[in-house]
Amino acid sequence: MSVAVLHVTSDTQYTASTELFLRAPDVKTSSSAYQGDLFSRQRAQTYVKMFHSDELAQMVIDKLGLTESPQELVSQVSATTVKDTVLMVVSVTDRNAQRASNIANGYADVLGTYVAKLENVGNDPHVPPLVQVVTKANPASAEISGYPTWMLGFGALTLALLASTGMIWFLGRFDTKVASRRQVEEITGTDIVGKLPKARALGQNRDVVRAFDESEKFREAALRLSLNVEAVLRRLPKVEIPPVIAVVAGHRGDEGGVAAEALAHAFAERGRMVGVVRFTERSKHSGKNDHVVSGSAAAEAGTRTDPVTTVSCSTTGLTAEILGREVDVLRPRSDFILIDTPAFHESIHAQLALGAADAAVVVVRPIATTTQSLSELVAGTKVLDTPVLGVVVNLAEESSTVDGLYL
Repeated sequence: MSVAVLHVTSDTQYTASTELFLRAPDVKTSSSAYQGDLFSRQRAQTYVKMFHSDELAQMVIDKLGLTESPQELVSQVSATTVKDTVLMVVSVTDRNAQRASNIANGYADVLGTYVAKLENVGNDPHVPPLVQVVTKANPASAEISGYPTWMLGFGALTLALLASTGMIWFLGRFDTKVASRRQVEEITGTDIVGKLPKARALGQNRDVVRAFDESEKFREAALRLSLNVEAVLRRLPKVEIPPVIAVVAGHRGDEGGVAAEALAHAFAERGRMVGVVRFTERSKHSGKNDHVVSGSAAAEAGTRTDPVTTVSCSTTGLTAEILGREVDVLRPRSDFILIDTPAFHESIHAQLALGAADAAVVVVRPIATTTQSLSELVAGTKVLDTPVLGVVVNLAEESSTVDGLYL
């Protein structure tokens, strides 16, 4: 927008005007005088339209020796009548005030000849000129066209502010995506306990271990998350030891798995032993529903020294009792147990996970999570009577605005 304003204001235009008198036919009575005056006023409307004529423009070009085409000259000229008079004002706009005046006077000089030719009185020496110049154009009195630079700049700024305000209002009114910290806190009724930033090291595969190694910002954010979760847990009146925490998001696109793995890795880095229950889909023909234990290194479950132990739990035929047994496998060697919960709106097993947990951490990914999705997820935790420790804002940056808009 500012470029357009600079372009307009740097190309100064001048407007010069000349005033013409349109003569009425010779009259002898007052009645004829009135008719002649009326005739001249009506004729003036016709003469105004003549200034669109290429032929008239060519006469001016020939008289002044101009280089532009008739069409170009016509675009610079305008004519208007003075209300209730037989006066006509011819205005010319040009970058040069002297040139604008010359062209305006050129039109005044040739218009009488052009009109006489059309009225077929051009060769009659007894007929006085039908057009007379009242005021010639003068470069000294030429006016700068358009608006002052400061006014254009102010107008551009005002339009930009109005457009921005309108866009913010529109998004706030019709966009259903979670877009600010205030929205998250109002919908969930709880605090934000962590914010995991975007990290290029995560890559397409969402490699949290690599992000910890290569992004100090991501690592520190995850460590803060673990400290906050542990602090909130201490305030709960009744919590099992070790506590079981369901990390849950509304949809897969909210990347709840990234938050769960980052929290587990952060606990481990702080010297805590962590158990993780991760759901897997298996064929109905796979046979048993046995758990599979794994960790950050290939070791036997019985002699494990890894700080993170993962149990893979099949969703086939899964019940609350089976999930409870999988959690019990991790209790003897864990300070915290995390359930990497399936997306709440996409799997019934998310409710089983929330039912088996002592508390939940809700994952929100701004610009992906909708307000309806988040509201329904919070309502689900209340129905299951699972306390929410707080919210993790996933893969986003928060602006410094009052509402904390997410980028």
